[in-house]
Amino acid sequence: MNEYVDKFIRYLEIEKAVSSHTLRAYRKDLEIFFDYAKTEPGAIDMIDVRGFVAEQIKEGMNKTSVSRRLSCIRSFFKFLHREGYIKSNPAKFVSNPKVPKLLPRFLSVDEVFSLVEKPEGFGFIPVRDKAIL
Repeated sequence: MNEYVDKFIRYLEIEKAVSSHTLRAYRKDLEIFFDYAKTEPGAIDMIDVRGFVAEQIKEGMNKTSVSRRLSCIRSFFKFLHREGYIKSNPAKFVSNPKVPKLLPRFLSVDEVFSLVEKPEGFGFIPVRDKAIL
């Protein structure tokens, strides 16, 4: 398993030129996934990947973070499939968890008046800012 992860990380580093933070996050995500799966990449199927996603959500992980981890797992298996290490990508058809859509927070009337009155002065910039607001 580690040799496949190392090859994938090297691929991301050299061919995709991703940041060191991304490399570290992908390595950690894959370690967490394989700690859960406890098997080699060739023996993993779609049920294992879906089980991992469900387990992460059950443990209280933010759904956005779970989606990021799933994206990492998809990329990893896509790489393995493209390179011929596995026959099919078990993560290809696993869907992301539904992320709740939050409504935007609106300004109160007092906040709007405070914002409009903020630009002070008579030069070009303050007059422009007042017109924009």
